[in-house]
Amino acid sequence: MLQYIVRRLLIAIPMLLGAMSIVFFAMRILPGDPCLAMMGDEATRAALQDCIRQLGLDRPLLVQYLDYLWKSLQLDFGRSLLFNYTVSSYILRMFPHTLLLVIASTIIALCIGLPTGIISALNRRNPLIDYTSRIVALIGLSMPVFWFGILLLIAFSLYWDLFPLIGGGDLSTVLEMLGNGEVFEYPEDFFAAVLDVLHHLVLPAFALGITLAATVSRLSRSAMLEVISQDYIRTARSKGLPERVVIYKHALRNMMIPLLTIIGLFVAIALTGTVLTETVFSRPGLGKMLVDAIGARDYPLAQGAITVFTMTIIVVNLIVDVLYAVFDPRITYR
Repeated sequence: MLQYIVRRLLIAIPMLLGAMSIVFFAMRILPGDPCLAMMGDEATRAALQDCIRQLGLDRPLLVQYLDYLWKSLQLDFGRSLLFNYTVSSYILRMFPHTLLLVIASTIIALCIGLPTGIISALNRRNPLIDYTSRIVALIGLSMPVFWFGILLLIAFSLYWDLFPLIGGGDLSTVLEMLGNGEVFEYPEDFFAAVLDVLHHLVLPAFALGITLAATVSRLSRSAMLEVISQDYIRTARSKGLPERVVIYKHALRNMMIPLLTIIGLFVAIALTGTVLTETVFSRPGLGKMLVDAIGARDYPLAQGAITVFTMTIIVVNLIVDVLYAVFDPRITYR
C-alpha cells in the first residue's frame, strides 16, 4: 500500500508540473499589461518601466519560470501584483469558502442523483419511471450552472427575498471560534455565525449541486445496470432472498467501486464549477479569485489559485484510489 501511494505521488508530480507550466506561459501569452492594470491608462512610460522592473517582469522568461517553480515548491506563490498581499495568505482565507461549497454541492448531488439513477436502473422495464428519470437528468445536463444560478437569484433573492444576493457569510468568525475553542464560551454568537454561513450557502450549493446531480444520476444508473446483470445477483435472487436484501446487501455494496469513481470525478467537476458559481453569486472563494486575477493580469494570484485547484484534484484522486482496496479486498496494488 505504501509503495503504491508513493508511486502515485511520483506520477502526480509531472501532472502538477504540467498544469503549473501551462498556467505560467498562458498568463504571459494573454494580451494585457499587469502594470497598466495596476496604474491605469494615465501612467507614464517611465512609471510603467519602473513597475515592470520592480516586479521582475523584465527578467528573461526562463528565469521567471524557474523562480516560480522553486518558490511554488516552498508554497510561496509571491505577492499579488494588484493588491500587494501574499498570495498564500489570501488563498488560506478563500479556500474554506470553496471547500464548503464543493462539500455542500456534493452532498446535494449525491442525495438527488444517486437515488434517481438507482431507481431508474431498477425500473428500466417501467418506461414511465425510467424515461422520466432520464429526461430529468438530460434537462440537468443541458442547464448551465450560471443560468440556473441567475434564475435562483431572481426567484429567491429579488422576488421573494428569502436568501442574500451576494456574499458568503462570516465563515472567518466560525473558523476563528473553532480554532480558539470559543464555541462553548459564546454558543449564541457561534451558532449565529454558522446560520449566517449556511444562509449564504443554500443558493450557490443548490445551483451547483442540481446541475451536477444529472451527471451523478446517469453514471449511477449505468453502474447499477452493470451490477444487477452479474451472475451473483441472479444467484441471490434464485435463492429466494427478498429484493430489498439483494439490492442493499449485494448490489449496492458491489457498486461502491464505480460510485467512488463517480465521487472522484464529481469533485473535479465541482471544483471547476465553483468558478462560475462564485462569480454569479459574488461569493468569496478560489473560483472568483481566479476570475479576478485573470482579469487584472495578476500572475501570482492566478498561478497560486490554479496550483491549489490542481493539487486538490490530485489528492482527491489519490484518496479514491486508496479507498478502492478498502471497499473491495480483491483489489491489490502491484
